[in-house]
Amino acid sequence: MQQAGCWRKRPQDYFNMNISFIYMASGYGSRFGSNKLCAMLDGRPLYRHGLECLLAAAGELREKDGFDVRLILVSQYRDILEDGNGLGLETVYNGSSSQGITASLRLGPEAAGEDADILLFFVADQPYMKGSTVASFVRGFAGCGSGIGCVESGGRRGNPAAFSRRYKKELLALMGDRGGSVIMKAHPEDVWTMEVPEGELKDIDVQEDLER
Repeated sequence: MQQAGCWRKRPQDYFNMNISFIYMASGYGSRFGSNKLCAMLDGRPLYRHGLECLLAAAGELREKDGFDVRLILVSQYRDILEDGNGLGLETVYNGSSSQGITASLRLGPEAAGEDADILLFFVADQPYMKGSTVASFVRGFAGCGSGIGCVESGGRRGNPAAFSRRYKKELLALMGDRGGSVIMKAHPEDVWTMEVPEGELKDIDVQEDLER
């Protein structure tokens, strides 16, 4: 495992990388008791916090680093897709959300196409992640030389998670409610991590989490 700070030589095409941000907003929120993605937090729907984080990160990476960043929103909810369209994101309807998270893990890379060097996955129930943190993670992963990356805090891994194009076939082959951690466990030697503040990894699982 490559830890943050253990830098390898940057790839020659570092500044010409095509990066696809894939925002997965299809969850049912069964533990929450209703569609948690539309629950209000600080005056905005929960999913909006993550969208605004990604927009900020993408803007910073384009302006300061010259990365080609695409933002792809995958959701089963029409109102979320319409909002994403209004914000300029590419949107993909997920009609197979009952299959679990792997439906989004397939649809996102398919929409990204063959030009994506890095596939970066985000979940929509982490409202406290900062755009600057995401931008730092992307820079670190793009330059580390590893094929898989994720953030962590105190040994607890979380999202976002990144995969180089060489893992696309394995992502597309995932089945059921098994996420990208399956691929990380299969290739531990190729995983790079970046430490982030614990609070940024906080997710919303139950309604009480909105009040904490």
